[in-house]
Amino acid sequence: MVSAIIEKTMIIKYFILFLAKQIKRFLQLLNLSGGTAFPGLLVEKMYPQILDDIAMNFSKKIILISGTNGKTSTTNTLVNIFENSEISVISNYSGSNLKRGVISAYLDSLNNFGQFIGQNSVMVLEIDEGVLPQISEKIKPDTIILLNLFRDQLDRYGEIENIRNTWINTLAKDMFINSKLIVNADDFLLSDIADSFQGEVLHFGIDDQLLSEKKENRITEVSYCYCGNKIIHSVRYYDHIGKWQCSVCENKRKTPDVLATNISLSNNGIKFNLISNKDSRFFVASSLGLFSVYNTVAAFAALIKLGLDTEQISQAFDANHQIFGRQEIFDINDRKINLFLVKNPAGLNQVIDSLIHEQHQKINLLFALNSRIEDGKDVSWIYDADFESLALNIGNLVVSGERRHDLALRFTIAGVNNFDIQENIKKSLSSIISKSEQGSNIYLLLTYSAMMDYRKYIAKISGSKPFWHKLTNE
Repeated sequence: MVSAIIEKTMIIKYFILFLAKQIKRFLQLLNLSGGTAFPGLLVEKMYPQILDDIAMNFSKKIILISGTNGKTSTTNTLVNIFENSEISVISNYSGSNLKRGVISAYLDSLNNFGQFIGQNSVMVLEIDEGVLPQISEKIKPDTIILLNLFRDQLDRYGEIENIRNTWINTLAKDMFINSKLIVNADDFLLSDIADSFQGEVLHFGIDDQLLSEKKENRITEVSYCYCGNKIIHSVRYYDHIGKWQCSVCENKRKTPDVLATNISLSNNGIKFNLISNKDSRFFVASSLGLFSVYNTVAAFAALIKLGLDTEQISQAFDANHQIFGRQEIFDINDRKINLFLVKNPAGLNQVIDSLIHEQHQKINLLFALNSRIEDGKDVSWIYDADFESLALNIGNLVVSGERRHDLALRFTIAGVNNFDIQENIKKSLSSIISKSEQGSNIYLLLTYSAMMDYRKYIAKISGSKPFWHKLTNE
């Protein structure tokens, strides 16, 4: 009787997984979507125990990446290096980072009958910071990478402390004693989490006095230690990230185990020395901005902890690897269309710095602001970002998106008086292209849902393959 019930349960499970697998293929075949969410949602509703299956099948081979900014870029860097090292990877590298996205990625490790065939694969997952506690407890990862914490989507997450407290309460549990934590030493908000973690901890960071942020007019979070006293910075790289210590107690930045030094930022990309265990190696990447250095070093730190050395990483690292919707470049009408995801003040300020750094001519800019659930309904965050610095460097500007009039007001306050307001993707893109010279760069700053919509349209008119073809090398 019991065996019959178990057998029936297994048949139902495999049918659900088979159905989800076919739906994912169908969506991709018809170019409707990449199947990065709906198939997983279906399994989540019909077979809630699926995370237990993932934990069992990928035991000690799961890497989770979380934080406010940089998750997708860090995930893609890891996937890039694993694949170039001929290691099979299962990942949600397009950025679908809720439970449904994790499950949809897992479907790639199953055959057409729902049976697991990914025994030789590692799983690299970007995880939304709000669901990290729930997912990490279920799938028990070998490695957890924490990048940063910034104010983001207040209507969804609330203040930073809400996320931080749930992370501390979860990751302090002894169930993670055999896991590894890779944590940003330069973000003081993560220090309590690292201190309470019972497994191995490795810190990463940067050390470059010349990169200290000098813009005093920028809004930054007031920084307080867990003892209640103020955090002071001897060097502030951006926002609250930097070399820090409590003004009263002994809490201070840990010396990073993996460190980026001699950092060079330019319009052509980033350069830095990576130091680990007294081993130093020079790296170059085409991505822009100091935040890209942090993302890359975080990925390298995890790989070093997993047993790779800097020479192996250097050989496998593709400096020009394109990442879905993050500084991705398309060619249209002899213009280079550069996509940037922006979703909070800290991230947008870093993008602004990257665009205007060593800029010798005014930039062509299209900014689209949406306020769907995935973007955050509250768009007041644009008033905490440094539009004033951006305004000084704009040549041509088009604003669009569902909240284009809010965006137009923000640019007007920043001092920009001449720009177009366009209601849809086609008109806005046509407008900025017509204003820009042939051979020039056009920069698109897009909130999440806008990025998904614009990227789909741009990929279509530029003749590029849908991202799921590109990412799976089909």
